[in-house]
Parts: sequence; C-alpha cells; structure tokens
Amino acid sequence: MGKTSLQSKANGVVFSLQQPAWYWSLSLLLAGFYVGTSLYISFHRPLWYDEIFTAFTSRMPNVRTIWQSLSEPVQQLPPLYFLITRIFDQMFRHADIGIRVPSALALGTGLLITFDIARRLTDGLYGLIAMSFLTTSFVTNYGYEARPYALYFMLAAIALWLWVFTKDDSKTAAVAFGVVFLIGVAIHYYFLLCLAPFGILALAERRICHPKVIAAAAGVMCSLAVLYPQIASSYTAAHAIKGSLALPSIPRLQEVYLQLFPVAIIPLVLIATGGIAFSRSRERLVTAMNPGERVSWLFLAVPLAGYILAHLVTKVLISRYIIGAVPGIAVAVTCLFWRHCRESGRLSLALLVLFGGFGISQQLRTMIRIPQNLEKGTRRMLAVEDTLQREGKRYFAVCSGILFVESWYYSKRPDLYAYVRTPGQPSFTNKYVAQNTISIEEIVAKARQTAVIAAEPAFLETLDRAGLHLKVRFADPLYVVYLE
Repeated sequence: MGKTSLQSKANGVVFSLQQPAWYWSLSLLLAGFYVGTSLYISFHRPLWYDEIFTAFTSRMPNVRTIWQSLSEPVQQLPPLYFLITRIFDQMFRHADIGIRVPSALALGTGLLITFDIARRLTDGLYGLIAMSFLTTSFVTNYGYEARPYALYFMLAAIALWLWVFTKDDSKTAAVAFGVVFLIGVAIHYYFLLCLAPFGILALAERRICHPKVIAAAAGVMCSLAVLYPQIASSYTAAHAIKGSLALPSIPRLQEVYLQLFPVAIIPLVLIATGGIAFSRSRERLVTAMNPGERVSWLFLAVPLAGYILAHLVTKVLISRYIIGAVPGIAVAVTCLFWRHCRESGRLSLALLVLFGGFGISQQLRTMIRIPQNLEKGTRRMLAVEDTLQREGKRYFAVCSGILFVESWYYSKRPDLYAYVRTPGQPSFTNKYVAQNTISIEEIVAKARQTAVIAAEPAFLETLDRAGLHLKVRFADPLYVVYLE
C-alpha cells in the first residue's frame, strides 16, 4: 500500500504524516461503531431523571421560556445545549431519541479528533490505540445520554487540536481557540476548567500573554457575562437547598481520578506484565517528550482545578463535570506508549487489541443488555397504576421527587400524579410544565381517594396526627399507603 509523505511543522514540532490510508478507514469504522451503537441504545433505553428535564426544557414554547426555566434550582446548565437538543427534538418529532442524537454525534467526532491528535504526534497505529484507550473511559456512557457531557468532551478535544497543530502567532487560530471556549462555557460552565492545562503551560514557558490563552479567557468571560443573570438566579436558588451529595473533598477528588478510566486498569496491568516478562534487556534511547505530549499530560490538572473551583464557588465535584480532561490524558498515555513500545510490533498490536477489545465489549454488553435506567420504584409504580385505579384511588401523592418525575413522564395517566412538597424539601416540579402538586390539607380532604407513595416516616406521622388511619398496600420496592 502506498504512503503519502508530508512533513508539517507547528509550534517547533515536526509531525510525520506518513500513515497508510487504512488507519483513517479503521478510525472511521470504529467511530461509526460507537455512534451507531449509541443511537441503538438511545432508541431502546428510557430517559432517566436528568434526561427528562432535558426533554422538558427542550420542548418549552420558546427560547425566552427556556432561559427563565434555567434559573430554577432543578436545572443549572447554560441554555446553548438545550437550544441544540431543541433542534434535534423537533427534527425527530419529539421522540426521545432526538435529544440524544447530539451526544452520539459528538462522541464519534471527539473520538476522531483524538485519533488525529495522537496520529500526528506519533503514527497511525498509535492514533488508533489512543482512540481505543479513550473507549475504556466513561466517555462512551454519555454517547447515549441526553446531557451535555459528550459535547463537552468533543470541544475539549478540539481545543487540544487547535493548541498543538496551529501556530501560536496565528490570529485566526487564536480566534478559533477563543470561540471554542465561548461555546464550551455556553454548553457547560465547568468547561472553563479546560483552560487550566494551557494556562499552566503558558506560565511555565513564561508566556503570560500567550495569544490563545488570552483569546480563551476572553471567550470564557464573554460567555459568563452574557449568562450572568441566569447564573446568579440559579446559584442563589441552588444554595438555598442545604446539603449536597457531591461536596468537594480529597477522597472525592481521588474518586474522580479513578472514574475517568474505570476499566483501563486491567489492560494496563496485562500490558505492563507482558512488557516486563517478554522484553529484552538492552540499551536504547527513548524519544524525548514533545510539546504536544507535554500539554496533554497537563490535562491531569483539570480534576484538581475542578476541586479548587468546587471549594471556592460551586460546592459540587462530580466526575462527569471533569470530562474535558479525558482526551488530553488519552493522548498523553498513548504518546508514552509510543516512545517506549513502538519498536515492538507485537506489543503495539497488543495495546490496540486489549484497549479496543475492552471498549467494544463494554459497548456491546450495554447494547445487548440495555439497562433499565428507571428506578426500581418507578418501574413498580408504573406496574401498579391499574391496581390503584381499580381500588378507587384517583390521586397518587408521590413524596419522592425522582419517583414523581419519572413516573409522571412515562405514565399513561400523568394527570393522576401529584408531587407532595413538604417544608425544607427542594422542588422537583417545573412550573413551566403542567405538573400537579398536592398539599397535606388536600390529602386529608381527599383521603379515601388518595394513595400516598414513598413517604418518609415523619410525613406519615403527620398524617396520623391529622386523624387518618394508615393502611400499607405495598411495602417493597415501593411503599404505598392508603388512607382511611
């Protein structure tokens, strides 16, 4: 097979583009596999709680209503993502798969960009290895989820590509870099963390006024300035809710690092064991680290930056908020393998087979056994709807927010559901969507026609003090009480 030779120089690094064309064919095939399987899973998998709010927001009457709804504590994301899903939702006539299509396409695009970064820094085979290593991360989980994380990942890969393969003094490159950060922050606020590796490298090189860093900072500031009214409203509302399941801490930071590539440890151990067992003792010169690899390793600082941001401002540290670290880490690890393993064709092939095999097997397992991601209580609730109606219940007073939202969305009779909001609890209803709420007084007045679902002991005690007799109709996995 013929090769096309082309030498290009960027940022002082010479990148060899002497790869056979079939590397691109394989990369496209692999990306197509993940896009296709993600769409298949999207079609057969029900929306879970957060995705249902994506559907609510995307289907609102107009953009102004979307903006207003995003100031509520239930939804704390910028509006651009919902404008994108709104377009696809209308294209697919409000079928649930429509709002997941952008994630599937972004996953495939991000995989291809990561491949191209790695192949330019190493070669075509190791570009495929980078792509395969990436599929062992949690990124593939978001290719079939109607949330902004796959787009976040894709934009982080684009930012890395622009930094490494465009000239530092190019005004066009600087503008493009700034636009990526402008869009990224408008997709997810935590995208600003992706500026950390580039800023650290600029400081290390004593280039404080690096054009791309300045452009990215300007893009971030423009997005935050435009979104400030929505940020202020949602921040105030969110902090009015006491407690969090994701408070920043050192153990949580360690957990975030481990969750980035949760299944990669097994093939890494196998490769290290094989390399030690079968390598020959000889002296050889290891290729020095190039600037592209150096900035890629600095993506390890993104979770740490997220930890600092969470401590100072947001009070929330969740691994998916740090998804922008993944493409850089994947490229860095691949470059390390290339410098040490490229002389061994068998070991290089083992890298590709192990990483690719793990990633593909995980995706196929998900596709074959599509998870029923609704809560067990939700599935039970939908199963007993008819029974409750036959027994004369016309009001389903649901005390759990997640159970209420999921059951209401998938029920054949959503008008029967009402959310019980007790003092001190956050609101799980959306005033821009036609959802019912019910008070304790209304429950007492309609006692014989009401089934109280998933109530806490304190709430049941309140009903008991109101003079109602409580009869347990179902106990597990859904606690349903009749009132007399």
